[in-house]
Amino acid sequence: MTQTMKNQTPPPSRPGRPGQRQQERLQRKQRRQRRLVLLFSGLVALAILIAALTWALMAARQSSEAAAHADATATAAANAVTVNATQTANAANVQATADVQSLIKANPKGPDTPPKVDGTPTKTASGLQYVIIKPGTGGAVQSGSTVAFEYTGWIQGSNKKFDSSYDHGGQPFAVTVGQNQVIKGWDEGVTGMKIGETRRLIIPSSLAYGDKDQKDQSGKVIIPGKATLIFDVTAVSFTQPPAQQQPGQ
Repeated sequence: MTQTMKNQTPPPSRPGRPGQRQQERLQRKQRRQRRLVLLFSGLVALAILIAALTWALMAARQSSEAAAHADATATAAANAVTVNATQTANAANVQATADVQSLIKANPKGPDTPPKVDGTPTKTASGLQYVIIKPGTGGAVQSGSTVAFEYTGWIQGSNKKFDSSYDHGGQPFAVTVGQNQVIKGWDEGVTGMKIGETRRLIIPSSLAYGDKDQKDQSGKVIIPGKATLIFDVTAVSFTQPPAQQQPGQ
């Protein structure tokens, strides 16, 4: 019985279903197509990424070059402005120095009495009076301007000189206008002057030292109380803020 079973021929394999092999071929073909689609999509995505990176790098480079060009242009413009400002300032300084020397030459010392001037004084609401002796051609003096002046001051009535920058070697007197560094009549009287202008100021005591006598260190009265003051003032140049006393002190 056992021998018979050993020698028995095995049954033939079961044939596949109709069309199964064709379906398998189609499935393999579809899988290959999907792989190709995925590969192509990956290549396209990689190409897009490379293009985007390339564009970003080019844009960054162009932006950097544009910024560098703008910086260079701004620097060149700033340098040009600085050079022009320096040249202008140097020219103004040269002109101011020449003007001071000319004034010193014409006034080796301050006149002892007020020189005669032509013209009717202009009177302001405060009581200040002024006459333009010589027009200026430079910039206008405004509140906050720091200006160097040559000046001589007298007491009206006695016409006695009490102070003059020319008596101090022609050293200009620097004032920051409108900062109460000088008497009110000066602050008001020099405002609106042009550089190079000479102006006579007639300042009532209410805009000067009031009723109080002004004395020197020895106690001598230099300017009596209630005195009206006369100043001939020349605006020489714009300058740096000062640290000095008022005229006459």
